[in-house]
Amino acid sequence: MSRYKSEQTTYNPMKKKYVPLWQLDTNTVTVTHFNPDTLSTESKTYSTDSIRYHLHFSDSHCPDRLRRLVNEGKIIQYLDDMELKVNEAISRQVELWKKTDNYYQTAVLAGDVNEANGIENCFINMAREIVFENMVYI
Repeated sequence: MSRYKSEQTTYNPMKKKYVPLWQLDTNTVTVTHFNPDTLSTESKTYSTDSIRYHLHFSDSHCPDRLRRLVNEGKIIQYLDDMELKVNEAISRQVELWKKTDNYYQTAVLAGDVNEANGIENCFINMAREIVFENMVYI
């Protein structure tokens, strides 16, 4: 996969060279920021499938968008927003299905926790498929 670096650089006296302010490594799903005020490097690694899949998809289909977000220093905010929105969309859809599905409601009323959990897991996987198709692979 690719490594994106911001065009804006700053001098890092510890490395004795100019370094990019922002970097994105789509292979390790890590964003790195060099803070020139504190002379420290801060990293954030994402572990969710939605972000990993989105970055790999974007790397192959729209690398200019990633390059722009890294250059503008907005990549962390973008990825955090995406992660939040994907999780919320999945949760909303699962809750809708739980309210309207007769099998789920019957299992809950009967106190069959295993059956209710199994149905809910099925809902989560179905919702992930729909949400990923419409929000992650774009």
